Amino acid sequence: MHEIRFWLRIMKEHALFIKLGLPCDQTELIAEAEQFYRVFADLEKRACQIESDSDFQCFVDTVMTAVKNLFAYKRNLLHLLIECRIRGGGNYPLLIDHVSREALYFFKILQKAKDGEMRYPVDSIVSENVFWIRIMADHLKFIRGLLDPSERELVDTSHSLSDKFDQLQLHARDFDSMLWHFRVNNDFLRFEKDVTTATMQVRDFKAAAEELIKQCAALSLIPPLLADHVRREAEHFLEVLQRIQDEGMDCDHPKVIHCDYNF
Repeated sequence: MHEIRFWLRIMKEHALFIKLGLPCDQTELIAEAEQFYRVFADLEKRACQIESDSDFQCFVDTVMTAVKNLFAYKRNLLHLLIECRIRGGGNYPLLIDHVSREALYFFKILQKAKDGEMRYPVDSIVSENVFWIRIMADHLKFIRGLLDPSERELVDTSHSLSDKFDQLQLHARDFDSMLWHFRVNNDFLRFEKDVTTATMQVRDFKAAAEELIKQCAALSLIPPLLADHVRREAEHFLEVLQRIQDEGMDCDHPKVIHCDYNF
């Protein structure tokens, strides 16, 4: 349930960020975003009240419906943006694609939870890395784009870390095909250590930037809640990496890795 509560909060905040980034003339889309915020706020509260397996199964079904609807809303919004049917506002098309990918990932988690198989990785060890490394790379690009140009040191740091994660993503995609229907090898174990180290660096950078933003000591367009949001996701990725190591990285009994190109 910890995992589900985490993602419910993420989905709720997505709805808020989307609403704040919409042009004021998009009243219907704004109203839909407000409704999604209320839906996920309610689900977040209900998640703390589950007391039986039957309650849990019913709750998961309800959440799956809400996530499916939010995913459809995000994809529709993305298509409107990339066809220039919405002009202005603060929602990058890549941002909407980003939050769509996270909704799809959450839906897969819910499917596994419903089947009683909530373990990591969600798809495969490599695909998990492909998904999360891209999420981290996206965050760094968004941060760079929302920092005031005068914040040269922060801009340079976000740019450098973004390049690092772009390279890690390419490496992860190489593994995704090379280790298809094969097993974890020592090269991949080294890669996982590199990913963990880089993610710690990103987590620390995000935490430092969050404090500067809260103290009004850094100039940016980043709301404090968004800074907190991306820091929490970095911390969650570190938890995922640790769980993968604990549950799926036993080299004495290596597990088959299946290629997944959905992300």
